[in-house]
Formats: sequence, C-alpha cells, structure tokens
Amino acid sequence: MLAAAFALTLFAQEPAPPPPAPGPAVSIRRAGDAAGSIGVGEVGYLSPRGETSLGQILLVEAPGYRTPVHVHHRTDETFYVLSGRLSLWTDGRVHELEAGDYVHIPRGVPHAQGNRGEAPAHLLMTVSPGDFIGFFRAREVIVRTAPPGHPDYGPRMRALGAEFDIENLAGPPF
Repeated sequence: MLAAAFALTLFAQEPAPPPPAPGPAVSIRRAGDAAGSIGVGEVGYLSPRGETSLGQILLVEAPGYRTPVHVHHRTDETFYVLSGRLSLWTDGRVHELEAGDYVHIPRGVPHAQGNRGEAPAHLLMTVSPGDFIGFFRAREVIVRTAPPGHPDYGPRMRALGAEFDIENLAGPPF
C-alpha cells in the first residue's frame, strides 16, 4: 500500500506532456459537397489544395468520353472503379474495368482511358506527385469559357497538358 502511495506521489509530481505541435490539417470532403464540371464529367477533390506528395479526386467520366493515347513522364496514376465502366488502352489492348476493379499506371507507360459504357463511370483517381490534380482545377476554368466543341477548347487543353505532364502520342484508340 505504501509503495502504491509513493508511486502515485511520483506520478502526480511529473509535469504533463506538452501539447502536440501543430501538424497538417485534416481534410474532410462530405458526400454532398458540390463537384466541379470538367465539360465531359465532374470532379470532386479529396486531397487538400497544394498537396504535392499524393493527389486524389472523385472523377465522373461521361459515356463517350475518351482521351488520346498519352504518357506521363513524372506522374504515377491509379483508378479504382466505383461504378460504371472504365475503358483502358495499354500495351495495344483495350481492357474494360468495372466496379471494384483497380489499375495502377506507372509513369512512362503510354495509355488512354475513357468510358465506352452507357452510364457515367465513377472513379477514385490517385496520382503521385499530387500536383497533377491542378490539371483538373485548370480544366474547370477552361470549360467555363470554352466547353468541349468550342474552337478554343482543343488548343487550350493541349497547352494545359504540356503544363501538367501530359504528352499526347496519338489520337484516341477507341
């Protein structure tokens, strides 16, 4: 009993630990948060603005959307299909990914993707480094003044690609 009282006395005399140093802010995106239009779908940002190590977005690709064959020289890219279908061209073949499917596309691998299905494709997209997400923010700005079909859309998108590590190699393969 005396030992327990002594231990309690020692414990009571130790100073409280200092509060933790401020760290990065926690980022929460609610299910009902508005998504931005990218002209051929929508985007919801998951990673904080300015994040450079990892970027994540909820991406909705409309039926009929497709990219040209392109390559990222410094960006790794992943897609997790939440619903709908993601059509992915790589290695000369088209792969149809459905809900629950996942793909990792390492930097340097030519690829194209789109939605050959009849319903919107809902995707969780992750990129590293995360500054590639700036492409989607900039794309939102373009579609406000030059939506798909506008004569300035193509040239402005190509210029944007050069800024955000997208080298177009050929037209859409499907």
